[in-house]
Amino acid sequence: MTFDLAGRAPTERRGNLARRIGSFAMALLLGLTVAAGLFGFTSTTSASGNTASSGPQRIIIDTDLSLWWDDATALGMANVLQQRGKVQILGVMSDIRNPVAAAAIDAIDTFYGHSKIPVGAVADSSANTAKHGYSDVLAEQLPHAIRNSSQAQPAVPLYRHLLAAQPNHSVTVVAIGGDTNLAGLLRSGPGQGSSLRGRALVAAKVKDLVIEDGLFPTGGPPFTNELIDPPATKFIVSAQGWPTPIAWVDGFTGISTKVGASLCTTVPPKNPMRIVYTKLFNCGPPGDGDWDGPTLLYAVEGASGIFTELGQGGAAVINSKGGLSWGSGVDHPQEVYVHVANQTELNARINSLIESS
Repeated sequence: MTFDLAGRAPTERRGNLARRIGSFAMALLLGLTVAAGLFGFTSTTSASGNTASSGPQRIIIDTDLSLWWDDATALGMANVLQQRGKVQILGVMSDIRNPVAAAAIDAIDTFYGHSKIPVGAVADSSANTAKHGYSDVLAEQLPHAIRNSSQAQPAVPLYRHLLAAQPNHSVTVVAIGGDTNLAGLLRSGPGQGSSLRGRALVAAKVKDLVIEDGLFPTGGPPFTNELIDPPATKFIVSAQGWPTPIAWVDGFTGISTKVGASLCTTVPPKNPMRIVYTKLFNCGPPGDGDWDGPTLLYAVEGASGIFTELGQGGAAVINSKGGLSWGSGVDHPQEVYVHVANQTELNARINSLIESS
């Protein structure tokens, strides 16, 4: 999801980032950047640990794909990386109540030749309370088998089924939307191929969680992804919440990650990345940053000279404003927050993936 530093509700349409931040928020960003340099340090080992296993990296993507540019790029990038044998997408979960979102996800996967990737829908997605966007256009223009969320599997049982079938400590969960499904998974009971309860199943099968949210280290009020389901986020970061290492790819990463400007001339009209870009920006300059693309890239490739990993020894906590800040890591698994170290290389890497068919 697009990251709104002004703290507006996620259903508002975002304009140009420079216009919407304002002078106070710009001062906040500058101050936080200085603070990150003072209190963080760079690690040489990625929290994603993607060098530990052989074969494609197993990932599950949890997304609020419907309206925002960056969710589409992340899913497109993941499909291209699967084509190249770098990842195995075990499943894609929709975490918003837009029943067409499942169809749009299936349409993107199908375009890249991966129509068999399971798609999960958040509970009560038929309520249709999330604002629609390019999801409807993708469902109208591209082939897909899933017509709406009623034909997708429920997300939490699908999570359990997929995790139960994987080797221990082998799955990276890439969370680029709300935390409803993640909290539901942790609270789930035995079933779907495993006698373990949810938190124990996650601890056994998941290697790490890479999540797009927060503004670290100082933080602020709740921002976009957290606003989808604040109680779920609060549960995820509690001492009894997510039991594996976590990497937070936060709100700084997307500010200058402006990508996709060449899509309308470099890929065919039916490429889903071009369809989405045309819908959002009418083939003009990118009208928003990209947060979820960097999150996916970090989850798969680690720091790779593009990112820095900061905040070792700490953890994300809920602050007095109800948002995320960086606090003590006592009683938490290993956590880091991720910032951009090489913006030029990051933009080039994302563009090279989304311009592939």
